[in-house]
Amino acid sequence: MSTNNEGDIYEARIYKQYQQLKLVPAGFAPPKPGGHGIDCKLFLNNYNYMTPMNSKEKNRGQGSIVGIELKFNEKADFGQSGVQYGTNWELHGKNDDVSREKRALLKAAGAEQVIRRMWASKIPNIKKGISSTKVSEKGRQEDKNRFSGKGEIDYSSNVFSTLCAKYYLSKQCPYINISSHGLYHFGTDPVGLSKFGVKNFVTSTDMRLRVRLKPSGTKSLTFNASLKINNITASPINLNDTYFADQLQEDAMMCRNAPSDLALLRSILGI
Repeated sequence: MSTNNEGDIYEARIYKQYQQLKLVPAGFAPPKPGGHGIDCKLFLNNYNYMTPMNSKEKNRGQGSIVGIELKFNEKADFGQSGVQYGTNWELHGKNDDVSREKRALLKAAGAEQVIRRMWASKIPNIKKGISSTKVSEKGRQEDKNRFSGKGEIDYSSNVFSTLCAKYYLSKQCPYINISSHGLYHFGTDPVGLSKFGVKNFVTSTDMRLRVRLKPSGTKSLTFNASLKINNITASPINLNDTYFADQLQEDAMMCRNAPSDLALLRSILGI
């Protein structure tokens, strides 16, 4: 099973799990398989919120809706795009929403600048307006030798994690849950989940940019860039954990601004 399919299945599973707990806001639906947008939204108690001492609802918290990126494992792409040489190296590809979003993350991470610096003196035979099928076998082999294997870019930097986090924060998505490693915040923890031990993605990871010439179909060759996690420290908290999920529901239920379904459940339980 491909990583993309595993990711789609995982997103659907988390959505169903938290929808049953009535933590998914009314009107929210996750992106369709292969789609784009925020993967998950949850109504959670804001553990940063302090109830005023003179409040009549001292045991009531304040809830917020937060966006969460979902990944199946650490091997998932954080951005992927075609690359071409025109007058300079640039990201390119289809103009649909999904492709634009994948390129946007790479651009935000500074991928184009890295490629232009590391391949500054390299001009390929396969370039904008000249596809690989229009290049001689000798020219194709020259490009294979220069831009794949030892010639490819495999560049690691913890700066990528910082820039990646800024991108997700700009999308109103302050958290990420990686099924294999746990829940992280992107340097900003708006509802205080660090109370449970949730780690900072920026300080827990470093990432790498890989750019190479690779086969596309049976006879074509294309330049491709992808951003992936290189190393990651596991977080002790995971949305997959049913005990943690139940704790989130119990605390969200007690919020003074709990959605109607949660407020009804609180009433039924006599809390």
